[in-house]
Amino acid sequence: MKDRRHIKNLYLQSRGAVLRAIPISNGKGQEPPASGASPGKILFVRLDRVGDVVLSTPAMEALKKRFPRAELTVLVRPQTAALLENNPHVDRCVVLDPGAGPAERCRILQDLRRRRFDLAVDPCVDWKLASALIAWASGARCRVGYPCGGREAFFTTTAELPDGTAHMADVILGTLGPLGIDGPSPRPRVYLSPDERDRATGWLAGQRLSGKPFVGIHPGAYYETQRWPAEHYAALAGGLRTRFDVILFGGPAEEGLVERIRSRIPGGVLRVVTPDIRWFAALLSNCRLLVCNNSGPLHVACALGVPTVSFMGPTDPRRWYPLGENHTVLRLDDLPCIGCNDGTCRRKTHDCMRGIPPERVMDVLAGTVPA
Repeated sequence: MKDRRHIKNLYLQSRGAVLRAIPISNGKGQEPPASGASPGKILFVRLDRVGDVVLSTPAMEALKKRFPRAELTVLVRPQTAALLENNPHVDRCVVLDPGAGPAERCRILQDLRRRRFDLAVDPCVDWKLASALIAWASGARCRVGYPCGGREAFFTTTAELPDGTAHMADVILGTLGPLGIDGPSPRPRVYLSPDERDRATGWLAGQRLSGKPFVGIHPGAYYETQRWPAEHYAALAGGLRTRFDVILFGGPAEEGLVERIRSRIPGGVLRVVTPDIRWFAALLSNCRLLVCNNSGPLHVACALGVPTVSFMGPTDPRRWYPLGENHTVLRLDDLPCIGCNDGTCRRKTHDCMRGIPPERVMDVLAGTVPA
């Protein structure tokens, strides 16, 4: 593990030295809008997953409050664009599929350049270059982002790197420091229309369920190590059915997992597998609570004001803790390997998730969720 980190650090140092030596960034030292004229057009690059986009909504709101007359365009993946529908702080989304071929990428970049952005914001705090390259290729006069392994070569202004205790929403907001934007972060938000809420409420009423309050369960997560075991979810759902109508949620990639859990629950539960993230959000808004892993749906629930119980093992809690009130995180803090931040369990035991029994979750729910 230490050898891998050492090799990565050497690579980033070497890459940074090379990129900084190349005169890539025209406009270096360009005065940021904080001390100059307000930008007319802003590009916000967010080619990440669901949780990253949701946790970026406070920064988008802060940008529009600081520059109310600016037009804010957000560059997103196809899977996450819908999260920004109805968002009053976003004027336009441009979609770029990370798997797009060279011709499609060139078309998107040419479209961005034609828009003549005054400011491009890249909130990525990782070492990867893609979003920094896009900010530079957009032709924006001023480009702001974090320095890491030479990424700074593509920016005209850099933000101060956050320390390891900052929440990701604050990390993203910190990118805007050079623009004169700081202070407490607004709450992440996903905006549902009244029609979306009414449609979901009507659909649920037509399912001929028991009439008990709804509790949602979403068992998916991007990395294997972030997932509470399927058999635990099944046992929990079976126990909850005496007090609640349970909705078992999942996306297309989780269809097999959802079916495996549903088949273990005596009497069954309502199964909703959908690629439509807004339909998921509308149904979720009817739930008394969501039980899930540390994943994108957790942050969608927070943005909707839905209470949660979630499981955290390899993830850094300071970065990804659910924001807002009425959220409970279950984590085995005494494990020596907790917080490893790995996508696969090196010990092959998955103790950080398997060690949280369904009975503990039932006890938590008994004390926090009235029937």
